[in-house]
Amino acid sequence: MTVRYFDDFAVGDRFVTAAKTVTESEILRFAFEFDPQPFHIDAAAAAETPFGGLIASGFHTLSLSMSLFFRLRLLERPNLGSPGIDEIRWLRPLRPGDTIHQVAEVADLKRSTSKPDRGVIWMRHDTFNQQDEMIMRLRCMHMLRRRPG
Repeated sequence: MTVRYFDDFAVGDRFVTAAKTVTESEILRFAFEFDPQPFHIDAAAAAETPFGGLIASGFHTLSLSMSLFFRLRLLERPNLGSPGIDEIRWLRPLRPGDTIHQVAEVADLKRSTSKPDRGVIWMRHDTFNQQDEMIMRLRCMHMLRRRPG
């Protein structure tokens, strides 16, 4: 793995993650613990909703997507955390058996003027299902160390 610092990124850089297939048991396990709404935890109740069946929590989709991104290990060493997410949109539900991947693109960069050892990268993180339909989009800030020396 090549270590990439703030200085090594440019607007337009794109990164594609591996794919992950989501099971019904994963959806249920997450939902029972963190988001116990009927369309996440009860297949019969979910069938009666506009979703027409069981769907993953949006927070589960977010967690899975960011896990896929961080497994690329791009930000591992220089990562100083995230000041936040500017926007997030769940565009389509994540269903049992769906296979997702993420495409992350550098949208903007800003060197810190108060702390010259770091900068912030804004990345657009788009998550797609197996039909290449975008199911989630977010814009996240990543604070990274600048290259030493």
